Amino acid sequence: MRKMKHVLIAALAMLLVVTACKISFGGDEQDEQSAIQTAIAATLTASGGQTFTQAVEATATTKPQDTEAVPPTKTPLPCNDAYYISETVPDGTDFEPGEPFTKSWRLKNVGTCTWNTDYRLKFGSGDQMGGPNSQKLAHSVGPNEQIDIAVELKAPNTPGSYKGTWQVVDDEGETFVYNIWVAIDVVEPEEEAKPDLTITEFSINPPTPVMGENAHVRVRAHNDGDADSGGFRMQWYGLSTFAEPSCNWNISGGLVAGGSVLMECDFTFSSWYPVNKTSVVYIDVNDSVDESDEGNNSASISPFGVSAP
Repeated sequence: MRKMKHVLIAALAMLLVVTACKISFGGDEQDEQSAIQTAIAATLTASGGQTFTQAVEATATTKPQDTEAVPPTKTPLPCNDAYYISETVPDGTDFEPGEPFTKSWRLKNVGTCTWNTDYRLKFGSGDQMGGPNSQKLAHSVGPNEQIDIAVELKAPNTPGSYKGTWQVVDDEGETFVYNIWVAIDVVEPEEEAKPDLTITEFSINPPTPVMGENAHVRVRAHNDGDADSGGFRMQWYGLSTFAEPSCNWNISGGLVAGGSVLMECDFTFSSWYPVNKTSVVYIDVNDSVDESDEGNNSASISPFGVSAP
């Protein structure tokens, strides 16, 4: 600041000198003005050449305003809508030909309308498997409630893979549940393991017994099946026309699969018979055993007779 004061004093002194020169030498006005400006410029240069810039008033910055968030628009719920929860009879379940079964789907009402009992399960396409064309819901289902929709079906008679689609329609017939389905495999039934009792040996010694003498009988039973037989009985009739058996055997323990047992007895004929008769033995006489073949439960000797003494 002090230095600035000295500069101004020097400039004024120079101005006085120039003015005095004008008075003394009578120079023109233009030259006078030029000389003054030159003197001032020289003085300012000598003072260090400082340049003064006019201060610019600062402009206040406006703070940006926060933008208010617009909440998203909520999508209205439809009148009829369903959510799948679970089902019975998973895809690929095996059934025997003609086997009945029940398929059901558990659905939740996620719409705004109540499903009344005029709402129906309706067959769509594919294999109907004996099901109805349509059936009404068993009860009404309000919003957020659940229902098990069940349908009675029957496996086709031919082995193979089968699939049928179903739909749910409202009381005006409009479909709102598409393509729920049942998919099964029909397979040949596995043969149940069963016993098969047969007679593999039957003999009478002597082959033609003598009236009043002992005859020895041998009977061997065998289980040709693939399961244990359980207990059973055998009977031998000396003649097929006899009212009562000549020998009885009770095999209480039965026979394992592939097993056999030999039974024997002695018998005396009280009469003679011409050799044109038949002697017969039966196995599982009271049909207590469920066998794979019920037609091979006897054996016979023919012609057979008893000679006179």
